Amino acid sequence: MSIHRKGVGAAVWTLIGGIRKRLPLLPADEQTRLSWLKVLKSYDEVPDVYRSALEGLANDSPFPYAVLTPSYAGFINSEIEKLVCCLDDRICVLEDVTGQLTCTCFAVKDISHVEVGKALLQSWVKINGVTDSGMPTMTEFKFNTVTDYLFAPIVEKMRSATDYSQEPDPDIDQAKFDFLSRANLKLKNYARRSLLPGENVVAIILQPEIREEVLRLFGHSFFRSVCLSHLSILTDRELILIQEGTGKRWAGDIRYGGVWHYLPLDKITSISLTDPDDDLLTMSVRLPAGDYIDSLFSVSNRQEIDGFLSRFEAVPEK
Repeated sequence: MSIHRKGVGAAVWTLIGGIRKRLPLLPADEQTRLSWLKVLKSYDEVPDVYRSALEGLANDSPFPYAVLTPSYAGFINSEIEKLVCCLDDRICVLEDVTGQLTCTCFAVKDISHVEVGKALLQSWVKINGVTDSGMPTMTEFKFNTVTDYLFAPIVEKMRSATDYSQEPDPDIDQAKFDFLSRANLKLKNYARRSLLPGENVVAIILQPEIREEVLRLFGHSFFRSVCLSHLSILTDRELILIQEGTGKRWAGDIRYGGVWHYLPLDKITSISLTDPDDDLLTMSVRLPAGDYIDSLFSVSNRQEIDGFLSRFEAVPEK
């Protein structure tokens, strides 16, 4: 047994030594900065591999808002560096894949689904839509949460494709989330920050976490989570789905982070409600190119969901 343990230990140290040799010998703070987003302010700051392509896309226009996403160089799980830029009514993504530069451009009006996620220092953004070439495509960006504010203008640009002339009172719409103060303060704060200027809240559904007992031992019950706490917000522009993060709990029942889904109303092909079993309901939101999002609800929420779907059907100019 001791010989076996010695062999395993040697193998582990060999593996660790190999990994350490592959990682750059940088201080921890410098490695962390390699996971940050970087805003480029002029062509002089654009890496050579992207410069000619970006100049061609910009067409002599003023330098666009451009963000360089990290490659996570020096980390075990590396990423492909991407240059993301806002060009008038398009979002363009340039990336160098094994020496081959690719360009993916979405017209903002053709983006059907934006996902934003945060879990401690890890953040990500996913874009689903149809590219200029007519292909349904999903692209993803990962970066350190410390710099997520640098990506915020791009997310807001994608969400602003549908613009209504209505000018609701922002104080009234923010007050619609006040009922969440006791039920889920974290989701309330997430919801308040999720609204765009001038966006009118039409309906809200809160679904608390749903758990089921998996084991009872010595008088103690052990549960697993069937459905995390989530919030569905219908506005006059989009459907916003916010879910608590899937990470570890802190401060009792509250989890780290969260995930936001932003769905323009004119890209939703249908919303349906099914009851796969006696205790749960599934609200399915269908989007172009086979994309969809399913949300689980307790049957006790059926009346609220029926009202939510009725209001969705009644929203004008979808």
